[in-house]
Amino acid sequence: MVDDILTAAGFIKNKTYRETQFLKPPFETYVVYTDTIERRGGDFINLTKAHDVSLEMYEYAPDPEKEAALEEQLDLLGLKYTKQPRYRIESEQLYQIIYDFSYIEKQKGA
Repeated sequence: MVDDILTAAGFIKNKTYRETQFLKPPFETYVVYTDTIERRGGDFINLTKAHDVSLEMYEYAPDPEKEAALEEQLDLLGLKYTKQPRYRIESEQLYQIIYDFSYIEKQKGA
């Protein structure tokens, strides 16, 4: 689901978004994300994945178009999300906005 959200928002996998970190960040707005997964179920069968996702968007200058595109994708999916205020990271000369959301993925099974 994270790939679908970010590519629909105009980001490119491994170029302007990536899981965990960029060793050499791009020179344009980019996203780094984490997806923490909890497996659970009943009767000794884990048929459900609970995802807790954090998207960290980094901007060299405020990029309202990318911000709006990302939020539009989250809204289209009806995801409840938390958006933290834009934060300036002086040591990196970047702005950061963090989006956090959760969703449940049900697996097919017996």
